[in-house]
Amino acid sequence: MAARTALITGSTDPKAIGFTAAFLLASQKGFNVILAGRRADAAKAAADELTKKLADAASKSKVFPLTLDVTSEQSIQAAVAHLSSAEGPLAASQGALDVLINNAGVGAPPGRGGKGTNNMFLQTELTTAEDMVTVLTTNVAAVVQVTNAFIPLLAKSSSPRIVNISSARGSLTFGSGLEPARTGAMVYNTSKTALNMVTLMQAKNLPQHVSPSLKVNAASPGHVKTPFNNFTGIRTLEEGAGVYVHLATLPDDGPTGQLVGNHAPFSTDGSFVQIPW
Repeated sequence: MAARTALITGSTDPKAIGFTAAFLLASQKGFNVILAGRRADAAKAAADELTKKLADAASKSKVFPLTLDVTSEQSIQAAVAHLSSAEGPLAASQGALDVLINNAGVGAPPGRGGKGTNNMFLQTELTTAEDMVTVLTTNVAAVVQVTNAFIPLLAKSSSPRIVNISSARGSLTFGSGLEPARTGAMVYNTSKTALNMVTLMQAKNLPQHVSPSLKVNAASPGHVKTPFNNFTGIRTLEEGAGVYVHLATLPDDGPTGQLVGNHAPFSTDGSFVQIPW
């Protein structure tokens, strides 16, 4: 029986959650993993590093690099063609992709805040319409485009799973209780609210096009220490990546169409719970 395969977008940074989730899926669950990123050299370097890390952990799982710019239709179609080819990473499973983790995302438009700047997010009062379009394109529209392109591959799996990486910041219930001092980051939070709706609609609609056993959920990893937030987080990479693994390996009678996390203030004992929309 062929090992299950998971593809994680935006997973080429060893100091980030996507890469860590790939390691956990491979080392703990026996998955083969595909590390996808915009640059071919970064994807190959990440795959080489993860392969070595898995060898040190005595794991026989395979790691494959994939060049994929989630905002480029041409790049997405090229990735699908590669995955579908006889020489691609899905050849052993007759072209079946078991898990798609939509992890790629941005906190703010380039140069406007977020990764690599002194501000974790672009503040609400400084946000322009162009900023909104830029972030929503990457964090929402790209997820839709990538998922739709990969439907034929997911349809070949016996138990396909889609995990959209969202955030409790996208919860209207959570956001409505915030004091004004914590209500910056409008563009990022809005993108995650929209992604939550995308997740809900995909969970209801896609099983008829993919498989009745398809599960589509949104993951909230919590405030994890990563380059994304300039290492200001309070959770470890392994803690944040745990929800990726949990949702990627749900049984066929598991939940679908939910926002799930295991962090405060929603979970007090580390168990995975549904976070209110």
